[in-house]
Amino acid sequence: MSFFTAAVLSGCFAALSSVFAKLFTDERTAAYVNVVAHYYSQYDWFAPKDISMPLFIVRATCFILVFACNSLMWTLFTKALNKAPSSIQVTIVNGAANLATSAILGHVVFQEPLSLRWWAGASLMLTGTILISRGQAKDTKDKKE
Repeated sequence: MSFFTAAVLSGCFAALSSVFAKLFTDERTAAYVNVVAHYYSQYDWFAPKDISMPLFIVRATCFILVFACNSLMWTLFTKALNKAPSSIQVTIVNGAANLATSAILGHVVFQEPLSLRWWAGASLMLTGTILISRGQAKDTKDKKE
C-alpha cells in the first residue's frame, strides 16, 4: 500500500468517525429507529413496542464504530507517515480526503447544504496547505544541496 492510499483511507476513516459520533448523539437517529420499528411492527416476529432497546443497540454500535474508525485512521496515518518522503505530503492528502469525505457524508447522511461559500472556504484551505507544503519541500531541497 502506498503512502497516498494509506493517507486517503486515513482521511476517510476520520470523517466516518465524525459521522458515527454525530449519529451517536443526534435526535435523527432516534427518529430513524422509530421509523424502522414502525415499519417492522407489521410483522409479528419483530414488533418492538418500545424503541429504547433498538435505539440503545444502534447508539452502542455507533459508539463502538467511533473508536474502530479512529483506530483505523491512526494506524493508516502512521503507515502513511512511515512510507512517505515527507510528513507534509501525508498531512495534505489526509486533510483533503477528510474534507471531501466529510462534505459528501454530511450531505448524504445529514442533508447538510454544500453552499458556494463552503466550497470557496474548502478551496482556500486546500490552496493554503499546498502552498505551505511547496515552501517546505523547497526548503528541504535547498538544505540537501
